[in-house]
Amino acid sequence: MSFFRIVFLLTFLSVFLQAHQTGLSFLNLKKNSDATIDVVYKKPLSDTRDKDISINYPSRCLQNTPTLKSIENGFIIRKYQLHCGENGLKGTRIWVEGLVSSDRGVVVRYQSDDTLYKSLLRATTPFIEFNKQNTKLQLFIEYLQLGILHILTGFDHLSFVMGLLILSVSLRKLLYTISAFTLSHSITLVFGILGTSTINIAYVEAMIALSILFLAKEIMLKRRTFTKKHLGVVAFLFGLIHGFGFSSNLSQIGLPHDEIPLSLFSFNLGIELGQIIFILISALVLKGIHKFISEKKVDTAVAYVIGSVSSFWLLERVPF
Repeated sequence: MSFFRIVFLLTFLSVFLQAHQTGLSFLNLKKNSDATIDVVYKKPLSDTRDKDISINYPSRCLQNTPTLKSIENGFIIRKYQLHCGENGLKGTRIWVEGLVSSDRGVVVRYQSDDTLYKSLLRATTPFIEFNKQNTKLQLFIEYLQLGILHILTGFDHLSFVMGLLILSVSLRKLLYTISAFTLSHSITLVFGILGTSTINIAYVEAMIALSILFLAKEIMLKRRTFTKKHLGVVAFLFGLIHGFGFSSNLSQIGLPHDEIPLSLFSFNLGIELGQIIFILISALVLKGIHKFISEKKVDTAVAYVIGSVSSFWLLERVPF
């Protein structure tokens, strides 16, 4: 099998894997004045082939309304109401079953009177206790972890960074380009969260796919284009769009109202750490491959892969 046939096979395999990638789910609980608890469970549509997790509540909790199911903004949503006594879930805990180590997890948020409990449940820590609030350090670590998880499982953002890595002909240019990309997406991440500036997420996701396709085309061109001469400028402009994508994801997760600066900073820091990890690993892998396959062939292969996958994403995401 030729080298480029393998590339095409990997391309279609990556699309298939993306369609089955486990996403981040959300469980929102809010205690009402009559002691009932409104429950909203949101699961990504991309997880339709995966088994549902099981949410276990204390034995004193009874479901007193039927489960309402709907599909909104790319999520399967289930809504129902619980009654767990006058104290609600205070002094108890809930846990989930069915998470595996590769899952991104479930973000649980419980609003009770003036107290907000929030945690990311993973296979290693599948429960949350409602008897104390997270410390600032715990909050920082949780949102740092969320940021790292978001970038390392965000294959569209990683594909764009891979394109920048291929187009950067020197370490100096790579540092300049990634710094410009980081600065720009940090700006729109903050603006998007604070509501200063927003764009419909459907258009944002489509433009992110288009930005990857654009870089794939630039990799294939032999001549020295504007993008290759001013890669940092191009990275900065496209980074503004990617930042809105990050802010949309963080908005869905939610921010504690009393610690917005801390959680926003740690989430963005997590994105940057994850980005650095990806660049270092990718650079080492590419260097190793270049010993056996010419750099030109490798660059062409990467362009085909990210170009094909981003074309699929673009067709999938364009709002009709």
